[in-house]
Amino acid sequence: MKAAGLPESKEATYLALVRQGSASVPQLAERVGLSIVQVRRAVAALQREGFVHRTPPPQELVVAVPPDLAVQQFIQQQEQELIRTREAAQRLAAEAYRKPTSRRTEELIEIVSGQDAVGWAFDRVQLSAQKEFRGLVAAPYVASAEVNKTQLDRQAAGVAYRVVYDSTALEDRLLSASTVTHVEAGEQARIADTVPTKLAIADRELALLPLDWTTSAHDAALLVHPSSLLDALVALFETVWMRASPLSVTAVDELTAEATMSAEDRYLLSLLVAGLTDDAAGARLGISRRTVARRVQLLMEQTNSRSRLQLGWQARERGWL
Repeated sequence: MKAAGLPESKEATYLALVRQGSASVPQLAERVGLSIVQVRRAVAALQREGFVHRTPPPQELVVAVPPDLAVQQFIQQQEQELIRTREAAQRLAAEAYRKPTSRRTEELIEIVSGQDAVGWAFDRVQLSAQKEFRGLVAAPYVASAEVNKTQLDRQAAGVAYRVVYDSTALEDRLLSASTVTHVEAGEQARIADTVPTKLAIADRELALLPLDWTTSAHDAALLVHPSSLLDALVALFETVWMRASPLSVTAVDELTAEATMSAEDRYLLSLLVAGLTDDAAGARLGISRRTVARRVQLLMEQTNSRSRLQLGWQARERGWL
């Protein structure tokens, strides 16, 4: 029973109850050879941990809970305590790294080593985000790409998630299934032909960057604090985001990439939104007014827009502008 975490006095008391049946505190003291005060303390501790219960007066007997049930309950209590401890530590870490401090140069970057440490660092980045979390997801993917519960909690708390997935992500069944859950919960997802690296950014305060993206990225990574390097990582994300296509969830809970717009059509639309006429926009692009009108008509059909005003609104909503 020591493996269950019971000290010697509690172990002796519990084993006496299991082997010889229920008893009063004085009877237990006689059985185990301890003082009444020691047994009373052991019984109180065992009762708190779910190993025994007591009958009401006048008998006031101490009764052992069956070992399998007692140990299972004890293990669950310990697991819950560990979860609470971990969550408290993550909250404290997130709060500590949100505080503005004058960091020395060597403190701007932390090296994180080991699969568990990298996982905790990823949670730390998510918990640090107060307004927005940005993420790049690239191959190779985690073998068990489960739903990110921390993300769902942060989204429920009002943190916006913008994530760009590599085009191969749709081929991963587990990753696709979890992404559907995230998108349905409010994640803004996009897909790009190529995502250069895995990346996680909390606001402009903290980023997690793998040291080697040709492996599983679970062995080592960098935690980057506010610096020019963090600014560059934010710029990298925004560049990939602008070139990516929006992802949406179909009626059968599958991911699909929405239609996108070529760079030339995007430029054409930006000119029209800026107020240029078809003739002026065509002159800028070196095409005729008729070609401008034809391209705009195709874009309207592609977005189911009934007017150019609605086309402009749809393009902005889809991130084309």
